[in-house]
Amino acid sequence: MRQKHTRQVYIASGPLAEQRQISPGTPEVCLPAPSGPGKVLGKPSVWARQALDFHPDPKQTEILDCAAPRVIVLSSRQVGKSTIAAIRALYLAVAQPHTFIMLVGPVGAQAGEILAKARQFAAILGYPLRGDGNNPRSLKLPNGSRLVARPAVPESLRSYSKAALIIVDEAAWVSENAFQAMSPILAAANGSLWALSTPNGQSGRFYDLWHDAPGRNWTRFEIRAQDCPRLSPEFLAGERSTYGETFYAQEYDCQFLAGGLQFLSRSQIEALLVPEAVAPGPCLAEKSEIYLGLDLGKRQDHTALVAVELTFQNGPKNNATQAVPLLPTLTVRLVDLLALDSPTVNIPRWVRDVAQRFAPSCFAPKQRGTLLVDATGNGHTVIELFQAQPIPNYALKPICISGGQVSHQLKGGYTSVPRADLLTSLKVAIESEKLKLHATAPGMDLLRRELQQFQPAGDQSEHDDLVIALALAVWQAAKNHPGLFGLKEPAPVFPHHRLI
Repeated sequence: MRQKHTRQVYIASGPLAEQRQISPGTPEVCLPAPSGPGKVLGKPSVWARQALDFHPDPKQTEILDCAAPRVIVLSSRQVGKSTIAAIRALYLAVAQPHTFIMLVGPVGAQAGEILAKARQFAAILGYPLRGDGNNPRSLKLPNGSRLVARPAVPESLRSYSKAALIIVDEAAWVSENAFQAMSPILAAANGSLWALSTPNGQSGRFYDLWHDAPGRNWTRFEIRAQDCPRLSPEFLAGERSTYGETFYAQEYDCQFLAGGLQFLSRSQIEALLVPEAVAPGPCLAEKSEIYLGLDLGKRQDHTALVAVELTFQNGPKNNATQAVPLLPTLTVRLVDLLALDSPTVNIPRWVRDVAQRFAPSCFAPKQRGTLLVDATGNGHTVIELFQAQPIPNYALKPICISGGQVSHQLKGGYTSVPRADLLTSLKVAIESEKLKLHATAPGMDLLRRELQQFQPAGDQSEHDDLVIALALAVWQAAKNHPGLFGLKEPAPVFPHHRLI
């Protein structure tokens, strides 16, 4: 007579143990009870091996056993991150009765894949596979815990609460608004948030979280294809040769590459930073100019102001003519946003206060300035306020941003400028290394963030007010000084005359 082999079944202590029917002779091993709200004792990796017969590799073990409240995983394709997420979710649901866990993906089907894996593991444990009666993609365990899979649509996430864990799969494709909608769901239960994804360009919340993780108390894990024992070198070599280096770098080597729609890459923005503002050359302080770009807020947008300083340096002297060319440089000196719902009549005083910060001392030469205001739409009201209360030493330039292809003058001193021209001027100034960002200038972090997210088509999740204000200032400076584009300045400077 053959001996009947029975599989070990691991269950949680508490009400679930009373509901399960265990066959005679089956050893019963209980998970440790939680020691407090949101805490689970024991190691999930050990439970996965013993209860599910799943043997994680070293990287997966490290992620499974991480108890940090914020976890971000940057991974290659096909390394098992969704499986790890499913095991972690099921482990928490089994160990803590009446726990709510949310699985989120860019679309419902992607979140449903993690849930499907969790259901497979739940079936191994012998649990009935039933939903919670409310959500179509869900799993409710006999101990009252629920796993719910939802798409990353902000409106569909707002009705949930008290989540002990939210797992965001393919988080690089999840919008900023969806992350904002998820965050309050964790508040009541002091829950954890896991974000897992392959790279998707150099923009978005996942990209920011990965690069700023240490300062935001996120625990980072990286799994490259070469670290996964289930992906053979032969397969990876075939992928690289078939689809090219760019595809391989992002899909298998965890590299964030700038997308085709992205205005600037992160490395380009970092290259613009300087520790101190660029000072004018000897005897050239009187030639410095300030350009203020003002983008007026519309409904939920802030009114944005960017101050850019133009300074000159002496270039190499021409030994034949003794002429010394002037080399212009633009430096962003200040970034500011006006509070929402601020009265329109307060805008001129706010701009005047900013301009006053750059006013020279009484013994220094006067500094010229230009104020460029985005007068598109109802901006003419603000223009009239500035005309009634002019800023000393500043010329007012109303700009109407258009979708056309040619700039032209309008009535009343207005200028129509294509949006493409503004962005092209900004891009050329950056690529020619004529634009610098003063790293410690007020509001610089806000500008850097907008530049990272900005897309010329306007499809970015972030606001673009600061970028447009910067583009206005740079465009006018380049019109006045072609040297910013590498062209010859109108007139060379002769610092001294030779006596013959």
